[in-house]
Amino acid sequence: MERLCRYLGRPPIAQDRLDRLADGKVRYEMKKPWRDGTRFVVFEPDELMARLCAMVPPPWFHMIRFHGVLAPNAKLRNEVVPSARPSEADASSKLSDPAAGAEQLSLFGGVENAAEANPAGSRKPWAWLLRHVFATDVTVCPRCSGAMRWLAIATTPDDIADSLARAGPLGRAPPRKPKAPHGQLTLGFPS
Repeated sequence: MERLCRYLGRPPIAQDRLDRLADGKVRYEMKKPWRDGTRFVVFEPDELMARLCAMVPPPWFHMIRFHGVLAPNAKLRNEVVPSARPSEADASSKLSDPAAGAEQLSLFGGVENAAEANPAGSRKPWAWLLRHVFATDVTVCPRCSGAMRWLAIATTPDDIADSLARAGPLGRAPPRKPKAPHGQLTLGFPS
């Protein structure tokens, strides 16, 4: 734990090679001299911070590029890189011996959720995503705890209005609160 904390709390550059000069500038000593013999670089403190910030990659920027067989679309990649998905032989052996993968199935809540834990495609089912994000299982009825079933799929505004009208008075959106006049706060007093 201490090594992990030291790793996470380490400074971005070696502190023992960084010195503050008498005029307020910062001098950084290189680990190895450059080809032209430069051993030190002198910066204003703001300039050093700007250069350090410029070295931080943007979010979701891949720092490692793979070429050749390890490239993402290489024809032979499947033969070199191990797959996260089990092969056909592994899947058939787990079906014949359910206890073989029991320790991994317990991570997903038991044997009944094994199909949802690793679907055949790379995308997760919508019910799994909703349960993962909102902690609500949309496949189970909140009143009777039975299985939910599809009634209709409403994708257009007319279909949505018809479905809400059939649902009765509870099937409409809550009324909008009136906006406060410009420059005034809205207080939570009953009206």
